[in-house]
Amino acid sequence: MMLDPIFLPVLEDSTAPIDGYIATGSAAATKTDAPLAATPQSISVISANEIRDRAGSTLAEALSYSPSFTAQPGSFARVADRFRMRGFDVEPGTGGLLRDGMRLQVNSYDGTQEPFGFERVDVVRGAASVLYGQLSPGGMVNGVSKRPTDAPLRELGATLGSHDRKEVRADFSDSLSDRLSYRLTLLARDSDTQIDYLTDDRLYVAPSLTWELGDETSLTLLGFYQKSKTRFAAPLPYGIIDGIGDGPFILDRDTFIGEPDYDRMESDMRAIGYEFSHRFDNDVRLSVKTRYYESDLTWRYLMAQTSAVAVEEVSTTGILARQYSDRHDRSRGITHDMNLAFGLDTGALRHDLLLGYDFQDTTYESDNFRAAAPSIDLNNPSYGSDIVVDRDPARNRGGKTTMRQHGIYLQDQITFGQGWTALAGVRHDWAEQDFRHDPSGLELEQSVEHTTWRAGLVYEAANGLAPYFSYSQSFFPVPVTEYLEDASFDPTLGEQVELGLRYQPVGSDMLLSAALYQLTQDNVAARDLAGNLTQIGQQRTRGLELEAKAKLSSNLSMVASYSYTDARITRSEQSEQVGQRSEDTPYHQASLWLGYDMAGVGIEGLTVAGGVRYKGDTMASGIDGSIPGYTLLDAMLRYELSDGLDVSLNVTNLLDKEYAYCEFSSCRYGDAREISVSINHRW
Repeated sequence: MMLDPIFLPVLEDSTAPIDGYIATGSAAATKTDAPLAATPQSISVISANEIRDRAGSTLAEALSYSPSFTAQPGSFARVADRFRMRGFDVEPGTGGLLRDGMRLQVNSYDGTQEPFGFERVDVVRGAASVLYGQLSPGGMVNGVSKRPTDAPLRELGATLGSHDRKEVRADFSDSLSDRLSYRLTLLARDSDTQIDYLTDDRLYVAPSLTWELGDETSLTLLGFYQKSKTRFAAPLPYGIIDGIGDGPFILDRDTFIGEPDYDRMESDMRAIGYEFSHRFDNDVRLSVKTRYYESDLTWRYLMAQTSAVAVEEVSTTGILARQYSDRHDRSRGITHDMNLAFGLDTGALRHDLLLGYDFQDTTYESDNFRAAAPSIDLNNPSYGSDIVVDRDPARNRGGKTTMRQHGIYLQDQITFGQGWTALAGVRHDWAEQDFRHDPSGLELEQSVEHTTWRAGLVYEAANGLAPYFSYSQSFFPVPVTEYLEDASFDPTLGEQVELGLRYQPVGSDMLLSAALYQLTQDNVAARDLAGNLTQIGQQRTRGLELEAKAKLSSNLSMVASYSYTDARITRSEQSEQVGQRSEDTPYHQASLWLGYDMAGVGIEGLTVAGGVRYKGDTMASGIDGSIPGYTLLDAMLRYELSDGLDVSLNVTNLLDKEYAYCEFSSCRYGDAREISVSINHRW
């Protein structure tokens, strides 16, 4: 056997800008620049152009046209990136939010990732632990940072919008010498929101530097600092939500239930890291990445008391019994990933091998105090109550969690025959958790190790059709913070079987995708009727996903998706839970975005676009009946004033549809209509 050049055709650099909406390759599912057509797993890629055209200011908005994806409304999405994909939670707490191929945040509330800082976002659906270790079976979301560009880039932008929104942006990249180049991305926003007293202020600074050490050696430094200032929109009892509750009192969607002088949510996030790559003379490639991350969050807010008496009182009288939550959270994490990629021949088989090791070491520490607070009359809110916080150490609900994970992985992409590609991978992980519970002084430890694997097969036909079949696994250690009396649980395990088809007609600017799948998670921890912990729970999802991204003509572009998702509990100690649908997972979901360059009808410089998003009925445990579905309309107009200078008008929820998001007996109102006008200059 001899080492040979990597043979897979590289259609595009997986970190480079995408021209338009359509990506043809991604590294998210394979850690290599593999063509999507040769990857046996469902993947969506959202480009910076697509994010810009829809004026996405949160990651949830950026992904809102993706199949099998649901998220909470902006009142929550401003403070946490927590999603559901294929019926399972995907968030920082499950390891499912990545940046540049490595885990970023430690805790769900560390902060949100700024979409303006992304060149693209890769969404991998389904079990994917074989390359990344502990993950939710629903998949993962990987944001790819903007980095120095090949050609000089100079861009300035400003936005005015609803709720007194004011935002400025800047993005610059250029060479400092023959081998050194930089990029600096900046954003500053000062804004209110649809809820009284809730702000959405942010400062984001992201510098990067690339040093070409030689023709085959490169070092890129990536960093960012982000400061966010807002207030937390606490969940509300479902009985006072319009369209859900049926009592005499219904809350307006703009009412603030906290105290303006007390409520506060300010976070600082920062990260610094590097990416090093080298190609040896025998075409073996070395990739090494390391990043340090930390965040500091001051978080205090008033929320509804949840006792039956309190819920009944607010539903009938509008008098809301409140409690305070006073928190200070600190997180830090170090992540590292290194691998070798090389090609070799074994007879008629050509191999693209990837051998790697990664680790992560994270710490999350929280001080958390809760107690009753003065009630508020929501019929005519009057603010100014004095909130006195009892910070007696014995009342501290917080603690400190340390998590370490080491993993080794091996992947082989095998081509053979005419158009056949097989993918096989195996990984072994060692994961440890240490937890100190402050109120009790209890200290817990947990150590688990697990092996995951996957296999897939793709056939790429000459006409652009690429059917595939795959099997993949996931694992995730049960957090010891959730079950203090027992830290010996096995990890939850996921497995997925997927049958898919991609179609990219030769010479076209179009990619059509379809996937049928079954996804199962075992070892789900829950309590039986006696209150004892068991681990016999099982959740299963069966579904269909369709996605299309296409330039239908020289003037008309399209993004479309449809998903059918049947996600439910299939095994539980509590018989009444068996068959219960997963939270916030509709059977049917669909979206369509069309953009048309009016030059096709003789109006030069004008582009019009419109979108529709449909989400069917969902279920929420603790709420009788279903949560009504809804349809939202979006629109965009852009006019090019001159070469590189344009002005845009964006409207989301064009008809100002009122709707609600509900789970676990509580709800939030959806986003009202928002209008923004932006001017951008690129030269």
